[in-house]
This record gives sequence, structure tokens and C-alpha cells, in this order.
Amino acid sequence: MRNLRLLWGLLITAAMVFYLGGVTAAQVESEFNYNVASYKALADADSAETIPPGTKITLQNWRQYRKFMAVSLQAAYSGLYKWHVGAGSEYTVEVAPTQHYPLPRQFADDTEKYGGQTRLVPLPTGGFSWKGYVAGVPFPNPTEPNIGVKLAYNTWAVFLPKMINFHAYNWLVDSYGNVSNLESDDTFYRLMHLSDPPGGPINLPFANGIFYVSRLTEILPEQSKYTTELTLRPDDPTRVEEIYVFLPSLRRSLRLSSAARCAPILGTDFVEDDNAWMPPNFKITLLGKKKLLAIIMDYDKAFDRSSYVQPPGTFPGWPKAGRGHWELRDVYVLNLQWLPSSGTYCYSQRVFYEDAETLISGLLESYDRNGRLWKFVWGIGTPINFRGQRTLIDLASAGNITAVDLQNSHITATVESPTTIDEDGAGSQAGPIPPQYRDMADTTTPGSLSRIMK
Repeated sequence: MRNLRLLWGLLITAAMVFYLGGVTAAQVESEFNYNVASYKALADADSAETIPPGTKITLQNWRQYRKFMAVSLQAAYSGLYKWHVGAGSEYTVEVAPTQHYPLPRQFADDTEKYGGQTRLVPLPTGGFSWKGYVAGVPFPNPTEPNIGVKLAYNTWAVFLPKMINFHAYNWLVDSYGNVSNLESDDTFYRLMHLSDPPGGPINLPFANGIFYVSRLTEILPEQSKYTTELTLRPDDPTRVEEIYVFLPSLRRSLRLSSAARCAPILGTDFVEDDNAWMPPNFKITLLGKKKLLAIIMDYDKAFDRSSYVQPPGTFPGWPKAGRGHWELRDVYVLNLQWLPSSGTYCYSQRVFYEDAETLISGLLESYDRNGRLWKFVWGIGTPINFRGQRTLIDLASAGNITAVDLQNSHITATVESPTTIDEDGAGSQAGPIPPQYRDMADTTTPGSLSRIMK
């Protein structure tokens, strides 16, 4: 009997080694458990270390450049997971000189005008709220104490136009390689602390304390058509967001539990807290200002599905070589540790990579309750001509966003259409937002869901 148990154990171990490509689960855990040292080892922004333009990084030489890679990208290169960087030429990373993407003019002007007014408010839970924020960057020159919290609020209040809309094409891939296609029509609104359009009101009269609204409507598959999720994020970060879903089969909308922060969005690998998270729920610390590689897509290629690796590739959503360029960018690395006083949560740690110039958090890593790397969300940007200024804007510049579940071998790769912005269209090459989404006083309310199928 003892020999049978031993044989069975050896067979299981052999099967896991085969499945993981020659490594054991213990090796995966030891290399990609949450470890502050892994983040401290990344290249410091003020160091003389760099990667010369023209350098090509491949699966064969990536380790000599790993200090310039986010931890999740190191995991993708490691080969320890189902979703990984392959040896093909489409995965070649070619480094180019760093470019600059200034903040939108009105947002920068509002930062100069109002930037010194925002204050942190300590809470009994151990987290922080804010007060005094008007518009622009809340903490334009953050310093200690609590510099990590201030930086987190800078990305929480990152610049957004009043209205954004795009069509999203999603590949949903499971651990067996099965692919489901999901298409959605996605609209995002900013109702308060506006810096766009210039000369407009800072807070819209119908905002009612709601800072930001997302409205996501399924187009395909046909059996789910018109399913719509509406999320309202309050200006008060201590208030839980409101989440509603319209179910066409019932011809009515339901309010979802705001405690379901880790619930999937429309069946994808994105969760509610990827869209609308609450800073006071976390202990937030700065792990360092680093110099890391980021991909910047060419505008004429960013919204083309053929610009990205498609299933059954080893990493669906990976930007193919020649469709853009990689550059070194200064990034604030923030650790968000869930506060037990906020209840239960699916993750023990979340790590944000916040671009120091644009304040966009383009990469988010999540660790499970045992500290093992679980998921990451990777947004790939493309510069747009926003009101005569070439820059990067959160959501509006995202040609691709991918959610990777490393532990369950799921992946959702999303390629967007060119973004339409505002009624005048001056902020986008794609023109103004479609007329059916312009009545913000209506479309940002739960009551509007009842009119979706009329």
C-alpha cells in the first residue's frame, strides 16, 4: 500500500511537471510569491542603467533585461505559466527612445490653480479619504508622509474627458484553449472635477455626488445582447459604488451587491475592482520609482486585431513586433494591501504601476490570499491628438487591454475601436460620441436601463 501511495505521488508530480513545461508548482510559487525585494530589485528611475535604443529583447536574452520589466511581464517570459511569451519573431521587443506625453492643457492649468487644496483625511479603519479636491492633479508634488496614498489618489482621479465611447472586441480563452468572442459597446462618463471641455462646468448639475460612471453593453453573443452593466463611483471614496445590471431576458434591471468587488464583469476575467476601486480600503505604500519598459502602439495599428497575437497563440493580446515601440518610462510602483477592517477580499496584495508623467496606471498585479501571483491587467496605450495636443489619456488611448489569470489559465484580450470623445469631437480623430450617449443626465442613471430595448 505504501509503495502504491509513493507511485501515485510520483505520477501526480510528473503530470504537474509536464503541464507546467518542466517545472513544478513549488518553483512557480517560490519565484512569483509576493516579495517586496522583487520590486526593489527593479531599476531605479534615477539610476544610470538603461537599455540602448535599437536593442532587441527575445526569449533567449530577456533575463539580462529583467530589472527593466514589471514582475508580471517577467512571469510571462519565465515560461512557468500557460500564457507566456513565445520564441516567434512576433514577440520580439525592440527598444526605442523615450517620448513625452504631457498632461492635457486644461488639466495642467487646473493643477496649477487648485493643486494645493487637496488634503488627506485619516479614517478609523487605517485608510485615508480626501477633502478639498477641485480639479487637476490632486497632489501634484507628493511628499511624505503618506506619499503612496497621495500617488494612489492621483491615479484614482486621473484625467478623463467628459464622455468616452468605443466598441470592444474580446477573446475569452479558457484553460483548454476554447475561445468565446464577446463584443461590447462601452461608454465612460466623468461627472465631477472636470477639466474637459475647457470652459465647461467643473461639476455637472446632475452629478448628485457621483464622480465617474461606466456603462458596458453586450452586443455579441446574440443570446446576451443588450445585457448592460452600469457602475456609479461616488466622489466620496468611503461610499461603496452602485452597480446595476440590465437583464434582457427579464426586461428589467437589478441592483448588484456592492460588496462583490471580485465579481467578473460581463463574464470576462476583469473584476469590479479593476474598474472602480476604493482607496480607503487599502494600506498604500510606495515601493519605489522605477525605470521600466512599456509598449506604445502606433495609432494606425493599435485598433487592428491583427496587431496582436490571437488564439491559439501562447499569449493572446500580446502586441506584435513592428506595431509600435517599447520605451523606458519612469513609473511609481504602489502596493495596496487590503485592510481587514474593510471585510473579506479576494486578494492579499495589489500592485499598481503608475506612469510618472501621465499618472495612468497601465499595469495592475494581484496576489491571492496566500501571496501567490494570481492575475494581472495590462493596458496598452497609443497617443491620440486630444484638442491639438499629442498625449496619452486613460481609457481613450487604450487600444488593447488584457486580463490574465495565471493560476486558472484564463485570459481575456480586448481590442478596442478608435475612441469617440465628447459632443464636439475635438478630442479624438474618431470624432464625436454617438448621439444616443450624449444625454448624460439620463444615461448615467439606473432608470435609463429600462429604455435599452425600446
